[in-house]
Amino acid sequence: MVLIFRIKYSTTTFYLSDLENIADKIRHNNYVLFRLNPVKVIKYGVNNAFETLSNIGVYVPEEIRKLIENLAKDPVDVYIDYDDTGLILYTHSHHFVNILMSKKIIFYDNEKGLWRFMPKELHKVLNLALENNYRWRTSFNLDYKVGLEFRLNTSLREYQEEAYKRWREKGCRGVVVLPVAAGKTLIALKAIEDLKMKTLILVPTIDLLHQWRDNVSKFLGIPRNNVAIYGGGKHDIGYITVMTYDSATLNLYKYFNFFGFIVADECHHAVSQSYRTALTMITAPCRLGLTATPFRSNGLHKFYDGIIGPIVYILEKEDLQTKGYLANHREDKIYVELSKEELDMYKEYMKIYIDFCRKRFPGVKDPKKKFQLILKFASRDSEAREALRAKHRARKIALSTDRKIEIVEKLLSMYKGEKILIFSRYTDIIKKISRQFLIPRILHDTPEEERKKYLDMFRRGEISILATAMALDEGVDVPDASVAIVVSGTGSYREYIQRLGRILRPKNKEALLIEIITKKTIEPSLSRRRRKFEMFNGGS
Repeated sequence: MVLIFRIKYSTTTFYLSDLENIADKIRHNNYVLFRLNPVKVIKYGVNNAFETLSNIGVYVPEEIRKLIENLAKDPVDVYIDYDDTGLILYTHSHHFVNILMSKKIIFYDNEKGLWRFMPKELHKVLNLALENNYRWRTSFNLDYKVGLEFRLNTSLREYQEEAYKRWREKGCRGVVVLPVAAGKTLIALKAIEDLKMKTLILVPTIDLLHQWRDNVSKFLGIPRNNVAIYGGGKHDIGYITVMTYDSATLNLYKYFNFFGFIVADECHHAVSQSYRTALTMITAPCRLGLTATPFRSNGLHKFYDGIIGPIVYILEKEDLQTKGYLANHREDKIYVELSKEELDMYKEYMKIYIDFCRKRFPGVKDPKKKFQLILKFASRDSEAREALRAKHRARKIALSTDRKIEIVEKLLSMYKGEKILIFSRYTDIIKKISRQFLIPRILHDTPEEERKKYLDMFRRGEISILATAMALDEGVDVPDASVAIVVSGTGSYREYIQRLGRILRPKNKEALLIEIITKKTIEPSLSRRRRKFEMFNGGS
């Protein structure tokens, strides 16, 4: 509801007290600009307000008259409207405005002369209104109830129960941190069962869209076609919707008041700027974040509290290994050496990169920051582009040497009969391994149907070896692998945790993670970085 009117400053003098009782002053010069406030109008008296406006020549459209007359039948102290940029607060109470300002919930829009707040804050505003005996109403629907019947058909383990309990105690808001393969999904499904709210499940990948849909159907007994998919070319919305973070960035604002419960899977993604903006634009009162790697090296984990809630529960993999929920594991390193020619070439390329960094960024010590700065300059600086090319060539020599292929062959023979996952950062080495050893591969561009077929075959034991170039790192359910071979990787702790999680499933024998590392290159330091993890300075 918007009615802005202006009157001459001289006219305002006579009607000022009446106008301030029915409208909010926006600004003035020769004219004074007002915005009609429906809550003030009702408190002042609808007929008296309309008469005052008529006396000074302000026309009130019929739809606004009807809206105010309808509100007057059940008077309110707080009325909340919305537009494309968020929610708008109308009230007659300076006291309530001061409360919201003191809690940094609302802010004043100088251009439009009104009080605004983000949709994520709606239920804080409504609760504060009730606490202060203010009656409220919104111009939009807030019916979060689902029209489906369902029950969770499995039981939670004791640590899952504890995590769920902690989340409920925090008002159904917060982040649960459990190791990969510890069953975070079941905690979310338990919440869906209990809350019975329209639910949005946010995921980072297309694979996880379908995995979540399958799990919702399997464990809650909801027909698969009743679980909506939004992403990967589909744009359906339902009582339970699985959506990619990318789709949420572009489209979630359209459904700002539809969902009551948000599940942010792999929620370390949710705190990036575009994704957290999307989460501020919805009213959902209940929010659950799930991750194995909550902390970000760039400090963005500080935003969890604002968009999802605080970290409410953390359990390390060692605790679950002790109780037999995750396999004990061993980590082995196998070192290979470059030939003299390869090593000389590697050093030459790295020298180009290092010399450029020293010349352009002498005060920057963090390798990641150096790399980001070079990326920034590369579009307009030929030297920066050459430095990037040199670094890429050096890393490719270190990470994709043929000697590693020979070791992979020996390992496949040594662990014949085990379920083995082979990882590499580079698609070319995965393609080579796949061709040479006739191993199915999953890459980023593998068609969805083919990817699903290979995962199902691996799950059923019809194939025992699967190779991938980072495409299985996050969230995808690949149970019962006992050996993981890392042919090349990055320094990301998150990548390390996800790959380790592929093999940490309950079993009676020790799981094994093998890294094949090239000596005298960047690889040993990358391996160390993967394992280095500080509580508030995790890998990203």
